[in-house]
Amino acid sequence: MALDFNNAGNQQNYDLIPENTIAPLVMNIRPGGAGEGGWFKSSSSSDVQMLDCEFVIASGPYAGRKIWRNMTVSGGKVDEHGNSIGGNITRATLRAILESARNVKPQDMSETAMQARRINSWQDFCGLSFLAKIGIGKGKNGYEDKNKIKVVITPDMKDYAHCATPSAAPAAPAQTQPAWGNSAQTPPPATPSTPTPAWAR
Repeated sequence: MALDFNNAGNQQNYDLIPENTIAPLVMNIRPGGAGEGGWFKSSSSSDVQMLDCEFVIASGPYAGRKIWRNMTVSGGKVDEHGNSIGGNITRATLRAILESARNVKPQDMSETAMQARRINSWQDFCGLSFLAKIGIGKGKNGYEDKNKIKVVITPDMKDYAHCATPSAAPAAPAQTQPAWGNSAQTPPPATPSTPTPAWAR
């Protein structure tokens, strides 16, 4: 049977986003069917469980471009306390994402700020908008270089202030969204029925 591809779109051939580009990203977790609530993806070669994350650039010249990252939540190499090293890195990154999305400075340990760093479930990260600096990761084992999240931009960094409106920093930071953020995202109340897993507390 003959097939006609004349009406198919042209292939997309993107150059890498330049190193140190600042952009707002929207996070999504693609459930892998493993672990708590089926949110994790299991490694095929080790005991590692991870979050399969997709980040979409929300606006600017690179709007719509995507970055993918597997974020370890458990397993793999451990530190001197027996904790997953990859899991520790993921926890720090997710904390920074919450702080960026909810306008909370890392040094702020008020009750309001601490509440903003809590989630009810992994679903809370889906649709969360935050600011990040994009880098370029070197390709390995024959793979080409690709873009990566170099650092999450939190409210204590000058780049955060440059991307927010002057009205984006009143007295209740955890309830205020910067101009590039998603105004629908506010810190959800913690409820006993959906506890945060121990590693993410």
